[in-house]
Amino acid sequence: MRIQKVLVLAVTAMVAVVFAGAQTPIEITVSSNLVRSNFRGVGFHAELFLDRITSEYFDQVIAKRWRELNPAFARVLHHWGPGKAAVRDEKALQVLARELLFMKEATDTEIYLTTGAMKATAPGDERKAYASAVADELSYLLGKGATNIKYYGSTNELSLHEWADLRNDLPTYRDYHRLIFEELKQRNIPVKLLATDASPVMFWNTLQWAADNMDDVTGVYGAHHYANNLLPGDLDFYGWFKTQCSWAVELAKAKNKDFILGEFGPGQYLELRWGIRWDTPEFYGTPQEPQAGLQVGEATLAAINAGAYAMAYWTFADFPDDPRSRSINQWGLFKSLANGGAVRAPYYCYGLLSKYLRGPASVHEVTTANDKLRVAAVEREADGSWSLAVINRDSQDAPLSIKFPKTPGKPFRKFVYDPANVPVTEDGDLQSPVGKVAMLDGSLSDTVKANSMAVYTTAYDDDPPAPVQGLEVKEVGATSSVKGMPGDAKRLTWRPNKEIDLCYYRIYHGGVRIASTVSTEFVDAGPTRSRPGEYTVVAVDTSGNASPR
Repeated sequence: MRIQKVLVLAVTAMVAVVFAGAQTPIEITVSSNLVRSNFRGVGFHAELFLDRITSEYFDQVIAKRWRELNPAFARVLHHWGPGKAAVRDEKALQVLARELLFMKEATDTEIYLTTGAMKATAPGDERKAYASAVADELSYLLGKGATNIKYYGSTNELSLHEWADLRNDLPTYRDYHRLIFEELKQRNIPVKLLATDASPVMFWNTLQWAADNMDDVTGVYGAHHYANNLLPGDLDFYGWFKTQCSWAVELAKAKNKDFILGEFGPGQYLELRWGIRWDTPEFYGTPQEPQAGLQVGEATLAAINAGAYAMAYWTFADFPDDPRSRSINQWGLFKSLANGGAVRAPYYCYGLLSKYLRGPASVHEVTTANDKLRVAAVEREADGSWSLAVINRDSQDAPLSIKFPKTPGKPFRKFVYDPANVPVTEDGDLQSPVGKVAMLDGSLSDTVKANSMAVYTTAYDDDPPAPVQGLEVKEVGATSSVKGMPGDAKRLTWRPNKEIDLCYYRIYHGGVRIASTVSTEFVDAGPTRSRPGEYTVVAVDTSGNASPR
């Protein structure tokens, strides 16, 4: 009797496997019809804090991660000095110029610059002087080479005296806008003004007011939203948010303008902690953090499929903690220097989208037979490469059959973000591809695991960089220019690789990886510096290929 029961269970299991293997693929069609052309890309609100970090931290964390995530778009804050209206903060402006130039040279990142706090001025000459000072700041930055500044927001989220107060005084907002526009036009400064930067969705009605009353001085439209009061697994969020973005996109399009999603993210933590406003996502640092990453991915695909020009997740990295400000900002995909630069789970979801869903590109219409699949497809205008992101919100794995309007020239590399198995690394390397998927009979056939994201891309090459040459290792001690250097620290130097697609270098000691950097120098002063073994340096390109050791 027991043997018979075991046989029945075995047969049942075999039948289940057969039926699972024979499950009808879900058809996804990437159309030749375009949602939009000239899509700029997925990016960040980013401040790199060059005046508050070490050069080593910049090389090994900030610059390394920025280059690997390769954002085509960024929203950056411009700060005034304290005191009277429009006082230049010379040091802050110099740091800002360095940040913008790095973004331009490292990743060809387009910039939307916005003022962190508009200065209150009286109408007339005082406000006109303020507008002139804004033009002075932009002229300074452009003169330093930051020609990647394309847009300027005259205020953050319609704030003047307090957060969002200008939503109740839009004529004043228009007056600032008009005066700044006239200054830019008079000086031939090629920067477009953005309206209205409103947040959240309930304030997006200000976009309609701007379209009706100040379109003549507006070059682009923008707004923000956070998924407050929505759990990361909410199945209605994607469709609802796409509808909101579509409305804004169509409003802008009617004026021959674009729409930018200037800030967005998961639900906000809106409480005080230890007497300080703790500005952070509600689910970061909880078991729901990986799911929050998937929700950020859904918001990204919703905005892309609605036709947004670009989007900026708030934020690339945490702000340095400053309790004196009575606010702690910990929205970054990774933590600040003081907190070890540790990477958060959403880095491995949004990072893939930033790296591969970048422009200039055309966004194609996508249809799917399952409304729990969220799919976005872009075709880069420079090389015709394809990148496709699929988020499966179903409770079951989804076998797919994806048709393209034309056959890509090579197999797709596949990357996976699985909230149940986040591939966290100390250096913040994006996950490696799980393999390649080739087109068969005109379709890409594959399976996306339940509650996960897959990214398929032909934006890669298979050629690794040349081996690193000229590695030298020297001992440096207390007489070194680096104060407090241990006597047995090691300084590594090597010759730069010449590949145009070089991304960064990995350093190994005794076969164990100890660091990454964009520099051609590394000082090993860590606790394992005295262990035996040779040092090795490996070059990594933008496709993730590593040179031979």
